[in-house]
Amino acid sequence: MNFKYFIIFFFLLSCSKKKHIIMPNIKGKIYSKADDKPIKGVGIFVSKFAINRMNDTIKTDDNGAFLYNGFFVDNYSDLRSASTMIQQVFYLNNHEIYKYIDVKRYYNKNDYNKKDTIDLGIIYFENLKSIERGSVPE
Repeated sequence: MNFKYFIIFFFLLSCSKKKHIIMPNIKGKIYSKADDKPIKGVGIFVSKFAINRMNDTIKTDDNGAFLYNGFFVDNYSDLRSASTMIQQVFYLNNHEIYKYIDVKRYYNKNDYNKKDTIDLGIIYFENLKSIERGSVPE
């Protein structure tokens, strides 16, 4: 009889809510192509109208590194409705020079819904496409 309770107790403890990944965590480093060194203080953000908008602009650290905290939901119905409102274009601001990056071009599509963090590696600021400040949906 005690063995049954142990099995039930163990089963209940092992059950956990699965989180569904709408947008994984994104990390990377922003470098200058001119001197092959990291750029500190680059602002990274998405449109304020996106469901995965950031509360504050992310800034690169002394090593040019950044981490965007992804967007996860608990149930499948939220996954379906929110996935259409995700913004995968990140805008970057370095001394009033605006660039953008489509992050889905930098990772393996097979990893997107399987890994909770995607490493974009080193991204050279000069290689990114420019955008006029007035076109940036801040």
